[in-house]
Parts: sequence; C-alpha cells; structure tokens
Amino acid sequence: MFSDYRTGETAAPSPQLSEVERTTARYVFAVSTLSTECDERVATGELHEYLDVTPASVTEMVAKLDDRGLVDYEKYQGVRLTGQGRELATGISWRLCVVTSFFDSVLGASLDEDTAFDIGFTLPEDGVYHLRERIQTSCLEVCPEAEGRHAHCVS
Repeated sequence: MFSDYRTGETAAPSPQLSEVERTTARYVFAVSTLSTECDERVATGELHEYLDVTPASVTEMVAKLDDRGLVDYEKYQGVRLTGQGRELATGISWRLCVVTSFFDSVLGASLDEDTAFDIGFTLPEDGVYHLRERIQTSCLEVCPEAEGRHAHCVS
C-alpha cells in the first residue's frame, strides 16, 4: 500500500502492464489521451468514438475498470483515471512513445497509434528498453515523460 500525496488516499500498488489485458490497457490509455487535465472526466461517448466500440461495451468496461480501482466512473458524469490508472497510463504511453520513436528515427517508418500500441503492449519490458537504447533522438510529444519526469526516457 502507498499513500497518494495529492489526495491523501491510501491505495494498493498499481498493476503492472504485464498484469492487465490488452483491452484494459487500451481503455486506460484512451481515457488518458482524451482527458487534457488530471481530474477531467471523459464522456463514455468520447470513448465509444475513440475506440470504435459500442456504447454498451464502453459502459460495461468502464464499470469493470471502476471496480478494479483504475478509473472513477459516475453514470452521466463520465470517467477519469485514478492514481493507479494514471500510473498504468504513463507506462503505456512510455511504451507507445518508445515504439513510435524507434520506428520513426531508426527504421524511418511511421506507425499508426493502434499498431504502435499493440507492439508496445506485446513487447516484454526488457525489449522496450532495448528499443529505447537504439533511439538517438529525444522522446516524441506522445511520451508523458517528454518533460523529463521519467528515468526511462532520455532527451
């Protein structure tokens, strides 16, 4: 257990990416991407459009994510990431950034977000680190650590 210094809440440690399913990671990443502020709620309709899934699927999944403590979901108010959800989203975003940067700067190829997400999600953590070691450029804008808050990214 750890304490969130911003809210004073005590929470269980965030799950590692290897402990979550692809769909869970995709939803957490989508909420992170669609919310511009840490506390901003995202409408389930926005998730439906972004993920190209049915509204019923969104409602069902955000309820599951709420039960797991990754999001705070209020019917008709939308969804926002919890501290655990933000930590998971940061890890997902970092992986997406590394994969996108590697393909762009080393291979000279562009990837769409879904493909980069799938590669980043599938690679074991040490594989992502190996890709990062081969990148000679700074992080892309998609990286949550482009502002220097994360030891994994080098500018």
